[in-house]
Amino acid sequence: MNFVPRANVFGSFVQALFFSGTVGVPKYFLNHYSELEISHIEALLIIQIMGEIESNPYPSSQLLAQRMNLDVTRVEEMIAHLMARNYLSLEQQWDSAAGKSTMSYSFVGLIDELSERWAIEQVKRYEAEQSQQKERFNQQESLSSPNTTIGQIIKTFEQELGRPLTSIECEVIETWIASKFSEELILAAFKRGVMAGIRNFRYIDSILREWEKKGLRTLHEVEADDAYFQAKHEKSRGKKTPQQQPARKVSPGKYEDFYLS
Repeated sequence: MNFVPRANVFGSFVQALFFSGTVGVPKYFLNHYSELEISHIEALLIIQIMGEIESNPYPSSQLLAQRMNLDVTRVEEMIAHLMARNYLSLEQQWDSAAGKSTMSYSFVGLIDELSERWAIEQVKRYEAEQSQQKERFNQQESLSSPNTTIGQIIKTFEQELGRPLTSIECEVIETWIASKFSEELILAAFKRGVMAGIRNFRYIDSILREWEKKGLRTLHEVEADDAYFQAKHEKSRGKKTPQQQPARKVSPGKYEDFYLS
């Protein structure tokens, strides 16, 4: 008895598996068939018919029942149910090679239903995107309005930076306003950044958070804190007056011998 090497058996299986044909099932169908009130077992029946339709346009109920391990009656009931909802239909086609007409399953109704749902989804998605863009535009217009506190701040920043602020930078300013930082404090922090040659928002935010940590909420309090710090710094660096060294005391008559003859 001749044994076929195991490697050859596996290779033959892989070849048969990948070259015996594949079934292309639309992913959109897999994602949405339950929304069409198609049960899991009915979806599997549709996939079985899709797998046969190219070589066998009208697979028998017996064949489908055998593939799905179901009773023929159950398969016929599911086919009737799908046809009643126009997801599955029968078409008569002329087979020129055989010289006769043949029956074929058709998924035109199912495709129409899926395409309609897809179109509705696209319209809703487009409308949602347009609504979001409009909302962002209106928000940007509101933020840029010179009649609002944040509008004044943005205008000052843009004039100093020489460019329009980005939406992210505007959101940072909104965060400062929401954190109860006053307009004068925000502009004062920005001025300090400009004077230091640092114009990024992270540096300005660090200044504001430091003031918040110290409990400083007004420009007057900030200036008072600066004055206190400056005075303390100068005091610690205060100039020390050099101490005079005491004159050395010379004992009387200590050097008299040098001048006496």
